Amino acid sequence: MSVKRNYARKTTIELSDEQYFFLKEKALALQKQNKNASIVSIIRDLVEKDREKWIKDKRS
Repeated sequence: MSVKRNYARKTTIELSDEQYFFLKEKALALQKQNKNASIVSIIRDLVEKDREKWIKDKRS
């Protein structure tokens, strides 16, 4: 999956089929709360939040 951001930053991540399915299902559930959000933007936000949590935990 490739995620492109508007500010000239490109993020590419590799996911297993299971990981992608999990993220897509979670994104679909979250999209019901915010009809204007795209699945890709929701997945990008989920990945970014997890990355930030991982960095914070690593520093602790």
